[in-house]
Formats: sequence, structure tokens, C-alpha cells
Amino acid sequence: MLIAMFLTFLKIGFLGFGGGYAMLSLIYEESQVFGMTAAQFADLNVLDGLIPGPIAINSATYVGQMYGGYIMALVTTLAVSIPSLVFVPIFMKYEQTIQENRFLNSVLEHIKSASVGLIFAVGFILLLSSAFGIESMNAWRNIEINWKSLLIIFGVFTIHYKYDTNPILLIVLAGILGGIMHVF
Repeated sequence: MLIAMFLTFLKIGFLGFGGGYAMLSLIYEESQVFGMTAAQFADLNVLDGLIPGPIAINSATYVGQMYGGYIMALVTTLAVSIPSLVFVPIFMKYEQTIQENRFLNSVLEHIKSASVGLIFAVGFILLLSSAFGIESMNAWRNIEINWKSLLIIFGVFTIHYKYDTNPILLIVLAGILGGIMHVF
């Protein structure tokens, strides 16, 4: 399992264009092989928002810890980091050449578009898990709507969109509201 996890997160590191949020979709897909559920993925996403550091690193560490303890956490963290350690220096050396190449610019522009789609997919998975209790895409027949979570989701979205509120403040506010709603 150690080698499988290493290779999985090495692949995620190599294919993870678009930053941490875009990588989350790939992390979820690949981690399902090891047994990750939508609820565990939602927990991972919450921790990514609470713990300082890059999303990919935090996610890799979380999955490694969950399935193999501290050693596996170290292995997955290193594996997801290796591609950046290799490609960033190369990119920096040839940055000007890359920026002047129309073909590469077109490729990067379309990768950016794909990243937006992946980020949307992650948001959709989290919405299904937290608001509707859906653990897999096959569970539509047993939908149980969590109105409290749905209210918090749309409330946070509205406040952030309308007032451009600090995301950390919104996360804390959502946690407090969730605690209060749990009591009632």
C-alpha cells in the first residue's frame, strides 16, 4: 500500500494543474480506490480550509495519515511535492520562452478552463455530501436534505458574494452557526 499511495500522489502532483482546489477533484477520485467516502472528503476539505499551508500538501498528508499513519502521511506529502520541486525550477529557467510561445499559452489557457470545471466538480461533491447526505452518485433515491447545512451554504455564499467578506470570518461564522443549529 505504501508504494501504491506514493505512486498515486506522485501522479496527482504531476497532473494537478490549476492549483490546490483543482487538484481536489483528482485527489478525491484517486483516493476512492483506497476507500475514501464523500463524507471523509468533505472533512478533508474542511481541514484544508482551517490548516495553514497549500491545499495539495494538506490533502496528501490527511489521506496518508488516514490510511497509514505518520509514515504514510510523510510518503504522500513527499510524493505530491516532488513534481513541483522538479518543474518549478525548469519553468523559472525558461519562463520568458514559455510566455512567448503561442501554442503553450493556448494550452495553459485551456488548462485554466479545465481547472475551473474541476473546482466546480469538487464544490458539487461537497454540496451533495453536506447538504443532502449523498455518499455516492448512485444514492439519489435516498436523499435526505439537511436544511440547516443548506441554509449555511447559501447564507455564506450570499454574504461572501454580496459583501466580499473575509473567508476566514465566514468559516468561523459557519462553524458557530452549525454549533448553534445542532443544539436546536
